[in-house]
Amino acid sequence: MVSPSEAIRIILSHAKPLAVESIQLSKAVGRVLREDIKSDRDQPPFDKCLLDGIAISFEAWQKGIRQFNVQAIVPPGIAAKPLKNSSYCLRVMTGAVLPKGCHCVIPIDQIDLEGNIAEIKDWTIVKKNQNIRFQAADGKRGKVLLKHGCQLLAPHIATAAIVGKSTFKVSALPKIAMIATGDELVDISKPIKQYQTRLSNSYALQALFHQAKLGDVQIFHAPDNEQVIFNCIKEVLGKFDVVILSGGLSMGAFDYVPKVLAKVGIKKLFHKVSQRPGKPFWFGTAQRGKPVFALPGNPVSAQICAFRYIVPFLKKASGLDVKQEFVEVAENINIQSDLTQFLPVLAGKLVVVGGLGDFASLAQADGFIEYDSHKNQHRWPYFSWRV
Repeated sequence: MVSPSEAIRIILSHAKPLAVESIQLSKAVGRVLREDIKSDRDQPPFDKCLLDGIAISFEAWQKGIRQFNVQAIVPPGIAAKPLKNSSYCLRVMTGAVLPKGCHCVIPIDQIDLEGNIAEIKDWTIVKKNQNIRFQAADGKRGKVLLKHGCQLLAPHIATAAIVGKSTFKVSALPKIAMIATGDELVDISKPIKQYQTRLSNSYALQALFHQAKLGDVQIFHAPDNEQVIFNCIKEVLGKFDVVILSGGLSMGAFDYVPKVLAKVGIKKLFHKVSQRPGKPFWFGTAQRGKPVFALPGNPVSAQICAFRYIVPFLKKASGLDVKQEFVEVAENINIQSDLTQFLPVLAGKLVVVGGLGDFASLAQADGFIEYDSHKNQHRWPYFSWRV
């Protein structure tokens, strides 16, 4: 057996960068950027008024002028005419261009307007350059605003739209084959008998990779038949970038997966990890380094192994940094074991799981910690369901 740390080291060492594709702005959310996005002009591109009010000459204020003739109204989106003289002001709106000759903006609630006269209230404090965002304050033309390797979320999309970026170069979504093995499995759309089990692992992992925008998953099911499993693996290897199996990994009479993987010609890099749940976890590579993961059939084991190992692999291949979170557990953990324990938690408190098939308890947690009874510490590696 390998340790969890050794397992993830081996897996990440085989994460090759994914291909690059172009995608429209409207479809880019969640994808991993594979180019730097630069500003096409100064940001902001002009001296901008930050609120509704009047723009005045600061020199006029210093001379004691408190009443101003309103020269014009300046809404956003037009080129403002310059201030005529210091006894005038311009009514400006949020986002408007600051007129030349003006040096500060007085908020509308600090002004009394009477016809075409604006009088600044006597308690108002005025400072030069107040309520103005000057041209290029956020960055000059050519500045890198979004760096290669970031995951495009709503603020990134907004930034790209501001600079007129309508298409992106992003990491292509790998095509993932999810093969569940087992005679007892029945698809959720079909009638089920008392002694059968619904096909949950495939849908859980499909949801995980779609949620994280880390892959496009197609689901397959193979019965406990050595030849059928062999044919299924051979077929998907030529069509998919990543192959994931669940079930058939242990020592039972119908656990054919390790034998079939070897027969197909997939190089085993490890089989079994010193962890609970998920001890039978298997990883290897096919020709040209194509990754193949084999997960235990138990739902909790499969899901935790996917979060612990496959998600970091896909993140690294996509160009994302693989960062480790830590969390402090609010209670003592009294588990003595040579196996690393993956324990569900909610806000730093343990969630009791009834067994390896207790998916419902996992749904009550927000993630899990990686606990090693041989280490004396309070903060543990944490893996969130929100990847």
